[in-house]
Amino acid sequence: MVLLLLVLLTVAEPFAAFEIRRTNKFMNSDIEQPVRPWYTTSFWSWDGVKERLSSTKAWFAIAYVLAAIFFSTIGVSILLLFWASIFVLIFALGLITPSAWSWVYQINEKEASGKFSLFVDPDKLQITFNGTQSIDAEIPNRLMWLYTSGWTIAYCVLFILLNIFVIPILAKHMRDVTANLLGAHALPDSFASAAQSWLATRKK
Repeated sequence: MVLLLLVLLTVAEPFAAFEIRRTNKFMNSDIEQPVRPWYTTSFWSWDGVKERLSSTKAWFAIAYVLAAIFFSTIGVSILLLFWASIFVLIFALGLITPSAWSWVYQINEKEASGKFSLFVDPDKLQITFNGTQSIDAEIPNRLMWLYTSGWTIAYCVLFILLNIFVIPILAKHMRDVTANLLGAHALPDSFASAAQSWLATRKK
């Protein structure tokens, strides 16, 4: 685990450089690369281990990965909602009319037995549960969605417009995260300077 951590801290340097180049290319930004190399001693030396473990730039690069996962998850969710809204809107407006289609799944369990059926026609989507009432009487045995209704069209248009505005904002926030965590004169340098000043005052 310690060796893996040291490898991650070492790989953080080329990774940060790659992320800055990628962000500058796609966002047309001018984030400055930090001074390289980050490490001046060998990976296998004791001084190299201490240098990597005490590198604020490397630790902030790992923090950047966690932030990137968070923003990427939001971005992928937004894109899925965007394309789902377009897909539903195409059917709701009648640009493509689906033919009637059904699917039935038999339920044979100790708790309940019956069938689950899905039915789609040019106007609605209907889901029927037969047998679930033996589990819970409050479970409805039929759900129906009129996807050609005005409310469906309004929600789809709203989601599409919302996504068009949100995606650029999300990209700009990710650009700022890259600049603040990986760029030159960013948070790692400020944090390191503040830590060194605090340690100097403690020694006095």
